[in-house]
Amino acid sequence: MPRRNLSTGKRFAVTLSDQSISLLNELAKQGIYGRSASEVGGRFIDEALQRFSESPRFPLTGLSSARRDR
Repeated sequence: MPRRNLSTGKRFAVTLSDQSISLLNELAKQGIYGRSASEVGGRFIDEALQRFSESPRFPLTGLSSARRDR
């Protein structure tokens, strides 16, 4: 059963290769990560950003000090 994203979001346009879109469509057919290619892609982007922010490679401005101290 796919996980449901409980946070609110906004639309964000992204350009991907044809191969990436095909892969996202195949994953969406399985329904594990989402029901559509855009939902699957959004979930992957969210996950990558979460990993990046946990151990940032670049100084990130605008984050609270509590978030950076984790």
